Amino acid sequence: MMWYTHVVFGVFFYLVAVLLGAPAWPLLIGMAAFGALMPDIDHPKSFISTKLPGGTVMPRFVEHRGATHTVEAALLITALVGGIAYWITGSYWFEVAFFIGYISHLFADTLTVSGIKWSLLSNFHPRGKIRTGTRSEGLVLILMTFATIVLGIYIALPEETSKNLGWVMLIALIATFAVIGEKLKRLR
Repeated sequence: MMWYTHVVFGVFFYLVAVLLGAPAWPLLIGMAAFGALMPDIDHPKSFISTKLPGGTVMPRFVEHRGATHTVEAALLITALVGGIAYWITGSYWFEVAFFIGYISHLFADTLTVSGIKWSLLSNFHPRGKIRTGTRSEGLVLILMTFATIVLGIYIALPEETSKNLGWVMLIALIATFAVIGEKLKRLR
């Protein structure tokens, strides 16, 4: 999946956690987005590899959708990144947000035809039907962006959302295409 699809998945799943009691701090939402990008540190041209200092080192040692796309890596990298975040902030929520984002990436990649092997200790390798960079990914991106915006509006304004659901959905639909319209033009 494209980097922005992963960001949307990470934010969506963190907002679900907010509904379940996690704090709705903007920095935590950003941490979930960061976590959602991290598994692709194994690809030399990924968004995270090109933006993170030293990001081009990892692809020299591991194959794409290999070791970094496992639950073991999610736990290890979350412990490292989350430990640093806890040391800086004193809050474990940054670790939780990062982990949610990381796992959301694995879930999203499971939906693709390549799939991923969720664990180094297992042969379980689920695959979906979506081809990265195609209109099928675009459809997933539209649906997830729309759902994320509706969920975000609901979290910010629960009573108003319930009273004006039609308007909220119309606003979310317009916002969806405003946010990802250009990205959809790039799909095959």
